[in-house]
Amino acid sequence: MAILGIGTDIVEVKRIEKLLAASREEFFSRVFAPSEVAYCLAKARPAIHLAARFAAKEAFMKALGTGWARGVGFGQIVVANDEDGRPGLEVTGRARELLDAMGPTWLWLSISHTREFAMATAVIESGVTRKRAATMRRSRNTRVTSER
Repeated sequence: MAILGIGTDIVEVKRIEKLLAASREEFFSRVFAPSEVAYCLAKARPAIHLAARFAAKEAFMKALGTGWARGVGFGQIVVANDEDGRPGLEVTGRARELLDAMGPTWLWLSISHTREFAMATAVIESGVTRKRAATMRRSRNTRVTSER
C-alpha cells in the first residue's frame, strides 16, 4: 500500500452564503450535481454543506495532482453519503481516466466544518488487496469511500 496523493482544502462558508444569496445558479450547476444541491438545500444551513462539498472536490483534485487542469472539472467529482451518512466520492470523465492510470486505487475522504469554515482531506491509496479491503470495510475505525 502506498499513498499516491493527498489533498486538503478549506472554504470560508461566507463565500458560499454570498453566492446562494445572489442566486448564482450557473455557479452551482457547474460545480455541483443535482443530488448534491438537493442534499445540501435540505439542511438547515445549506451553505455549510455546499462549502464542505466544494472543499472535498478541491481536495480530491489536489490529491490527483491536477487542480482544475488537464481536463478535470468539478462536475466529474460528486460527493455522496452512504447509508450511515459517511461521505465518499463518485469520480467520472477525465478525472476517472487519470485515477485509473494510477492503477488499482482506493479513495478516502474526510469532511469537517464549523459555522465559518468547511474543510476536506482526500487521499488516494494504492495496493489494497481484496482481502485487506474486506477487513477495512468491517472495521468501524476505517472508511473506504470508493473502490474499483
